[in-house]
Amino acid sequence: MKQMIYTTKNTSADFNWTEYFTTLNSGETPGVDANLYFQNVRELLRENAHLLGLVLGDVLRKLLRDVPVKPEPRVLELGAGTGFLTRLLLTMYQGSGVLVDNCQTSFDAYNQVAHNHADRITYLLEDLFTLKLTETFDLVCSFGLIEHFKEKAEILSIHKQFCKEDGYLILIVPMDSFLTRAYYEVHPEINLGYRELLTKKIALEQLRASGLQPIRAEVSQGYVYDFLTILCK
Repeated sequence: MKQMIYTTKNTSADFNWTEYFTTLNSGETPGVDANLYFQNVRELLRENAHLLGLVLGDVLRKLLRDVPVKPEPRVLELGAGTGFLTRLLLTMYQGSGVLVDNCQTSFDAYNQVAHNHADRITYLLEDLFTLKLTETFDLVCSFGLIEHFKEKAEILSIHKQFCKEDGYLILIVPMDSFLTRAYYEVHPEINLGYRELLTKKIALEQLRASGLQPIRAEVSQGYVYDFLTILCK
């Protein structure tokens, strides 16, 4: 099968260099359908579960290379949503997990795929800040959680509270990059609360200030926004 080549939209067959440099120097934009271009960008920068699985799996393998994760670990995911991160970790290490979130919509969405993991995952519909568990875990993780808090000490202390002394924390946050900024600009419907876009330097400083010991940090490549993954003790 012949592979299709993506071409940008244009109005003429020949590239007009005179028009290009005239427009570039003037700062003006020739007559375009702004709504059409906005919708095109939204379509290009949209969530894709299959692509996320490929990209996240790749970055997790880099993050966890040579790390002595226990066989069949117990995993705790905070602010879990549909438990995408835990489900991926369990394909890598087997084991079992607990998901915690107090959003009924997320819980309902998880139940659409729960039949694939019902024997290995427990979902707790509870508030993180009043969470009471009798066990600690080999891996404690969150994906898209800590960036919603200006003061991170309390939310990070919950991660630490439920992690075994020889366990690991995996924290994933949207990264401050041109691509991520563009993604959130063209998806105003998801900007429903406070969210920080973090550089690698700032994220590591915040974690160290909260008493965590970052071991390794990896940046995603190839998804519709950039995210930073950090492994901590």
